[in-house]
Amino acid sequence: MNISVQNALNAAGAACRRINLLGRLEHAGEVDELCALLARPDPQPVELVCFDADVLPAVVIEAMTAALDRGVDVKVRAYRPLLAFSLLRLSLPVVPVPLPAPPALLATCRAVALAGSANSLDKIIGIVERLPDSEAAIFVAQHVQEDQPNLLDKLLKLHTDYSVVMPQSLMPIQPHTIYVAPPAHHMKVAHGLVYLTRDRKISYARPSIDVLFESVATEYGADALVALLCGFGQDGVAGCAAVRAAGGCVLIEDSSDCAEATMLTEQAYRAGHFDHRLKQRGIASIVAAAVSPRSRSTTADEGPLLNDFLEAVHEHTGYDFRSYQRGTIERRITNLIQHGGFASFFDFQRAALSNPQVTQRLLTELSINVTEFFRHPEQFRLLRDEVLPYLASFPLIKVWSAGCATGEEAYSLAMLIDELGLLEKSRVFATDINPTLLDLAQAGLYPREVLQKSQNNHQVACGCNKFSGRLEDHARYLKVNDRYRERVLFHHHALGQDGGFNEFQLIVCRNVMIYFEPDLQRRVFALFTHSLHREGFLLLGPSDGLRAMALECGFKPHPAGDHLYRYAGNTP
Repeated sequence: MNISVQNALNAAGAACRRINLLGRLEHAGEVDELCALLARPDPQPVELVCFDADVLPAVVIEAMTAALDRGVDVKVRAYRPLLAFSLLRLSLPVVPVPLPAPPALLATCRAVALAGSANSLDKIIGIVERLPDSEAAIFVAQHVQEDQPNLLDKLLKLHTDYSVVMPQSLMPIQPHTIYVAPPAHHMKVAHGLVYLTRDRKISYARPSIDVLFESVATEYGADALVALLCGFGQDGVAGCAAVRAAGGCVLIEDSSDCAEATMLTEQAYRAGHFDHRLKQRGIASIVAAAVSPRSRSTTADEGPLLNDFLEAVHEHTGYDFRSYQRGTIERRITNLIQHGGFASFFDFQRAALSNPQVTQRLLTELSINVTEFFRHPEQFRLLRDEVLPYLASFPLIKVWSAGCATGEEAYSLAMLIDELGLLEKSRVFATDINPTLLDLAQAGLYPREVLQKSQNNHQVACGCNKFSGRLEDHARYLKVNDRYRERVLFHHHALGQDGGFNEFQLIVCRNVMIYFEPDLQRRVFALFTHSLHREGFLLLGPSDGLRAMALECGFKPHPAGDHLYRYAGNTP
């Protein structure tokens, strides 16, 4: 079971009933059990400890509220930042458990060692070509046949501005230089020099990864970073342990990246001597940030380091923010760094690519948009007067709220449709890239603070004062009437990546594409072209600045409003 109950003491030292919730509360039976525990006629304080949940179902929140109204002291201890956020916005008692800060690593990075065997060549090149200018020395060891020439130095010269050498023994180590271990020789570093030896093979390998990593650990200590890439055998596993023991940073490649050459990275993973297990783009991003002084700032880098990080986020999560406007991305990541207790952009991105809680917080921060009920009320007035009466002749009206965030726009559309008596033959499909926001939207719970602004917006949009009747007042928060919740269907959908899923008479996409770069905006317009009924309407936000782009993509303004469009060739 994911739910357990124990007698305990709360923070004030009083006896309480502690309800421990493990997992995400995804089964109806567990939801019913938790609601029953909260409904017990017992005045003893209750502490609900949520270890894994990002949101709680609306019925659980209602059960909590009912207990609070009975005078029971209920507090939620939230281990997930998103749960704390969702409860605080509803004025419910919650104690956020702060995320542990990642251990400090690489205050400076003077040396990087990259190593692997089978299937590692492309990975090494991909990491090297993303290296920014720096004073770091880079050491590369790859298992190759001793009787075969190693052309890695020549290949790397095509992909970097660093000096690339296959060294002679006792060559002085220079900054901004890549040293490639030659065949049939172990490569070591010590006393500021590169040493080459023909000592016995280590784990059947010469050059040996262990030999290189162990010497880097001794020479550079906490100023070293090593990355162990795909391959066979176990050469490199002991070297990872040595680097980590010396205080350096150890990255190993995720075996899912390695095709059949997984033995080496699996051995390293089982040994446990590493800091992060990542795919190739994640490794490339962290290596680039490690050697760059720019990443030690508490602001997001606006250049290639941010590009590399977004590439890694896409590989790690499937969420593609690479075509979002960089100014917005930079501001939101900077906010996470400075308010999340991270010492630098480097430390933040390590956490974001390895800690699921930080990853989820990043995805939410990058995808959330400002919204409210009946936002831009003049546009809702336009829909009420010009668009919906025209669509009333359809036997079924399908509306798409694209990029719905926490759902206010989608519910506003349902309320507007209801005022014209069309709700029973209408469906509002609401989509967003972020599943956590969709959970909040589906719950239909909102802070009481939105009421006055929403009433004002509704007055302008509809010319009446009926908005408060659309929401149920639960004292601490507001709940959208079930009549509207039943007519709005929430789905996960990424505008920049997913295809069409229905045909709509009205598509509303406001304050979303303003964050996209032009190429992504064109792709979204193409999606709308294929998703819009031939007599349908597209409504964009008044601040989106997309008129020229809409015209370029084949849409034409409707005479009734500058931000209302029909697809070219359709009858007005």
